[in-house]
Amino acid sequence: MQSIEINGVILAGGQGKRMGNQDKGLVMLANRPLIAHVISAFSPQVDSISISANQNISDYQNFGYEVFEDSRGGYDGFAGPLAGLLVGMRGALLEANKEPKGSEALMVVPCDAPLLPKDLVSRLVEAAGDSKPLAVIPHDGTRLQPLFGLYSLEALPLLEEFLKSGQRKVGIWVESLSPQVVDFSDQPDAFLNINSPEELVEAEKRIRG
Repeated sequence: MQSIEINGVILAGGQGKRMGNQDKGLVMLANRPLIAHVISAFSPQVDSISISANQNISDYQNFGYEVFEDSRGGYDGFAGPLAGLLVGMRGALLEANKEPKGSEALMVVPCDAPLLPKDLVSRLVEAAGDSKPLAVIPHDGTRLQPLFGLYSLEALPLLEEFLKSGQRKVGIWVESLSPQVVDFSDQPDAFLNINSPEELVEAEKRIRG
């Protein structure tokens, strides 16, 4: 994977139930939307950025990046983050005729992770080397973090088949790919997702030092 272009996709399609059904990417943190913090940390690490969202599309377009509307990825019911990953793969890596654009890897991160590791992509790409794994996933010392993963184009049909079967759990799908795991236990706090007002306060304390 070291010699190819890395397309970055920010997943902004969550329901935000624990945040009062707010669109988390647009929740303010230290006077900026959460997704703006993610963009600042993520954009230097990838060759391009797009956003996968299912609401407030025009608001996300205002950040200046292409926005792919996930609409559940074309599957019935709330398909969760895998729907965002699916449309991100389709939009960033494929033309309408489903021919590769020439890029073979997609890096995804969630919109509610403002403390994103600054060396996330470089460490995942280095770990992948030339072995061409379907997925390279960080482990924060406690759990896998598949929504901060590097995915091969070859994983796309497997994801389509998984969702078509009615399954929705990210962890089950990722484990089926036999992912290469990269140890990030040196910076576990960098994978903090903002899922509650309390976590928002905690993140603001860390950002402001």
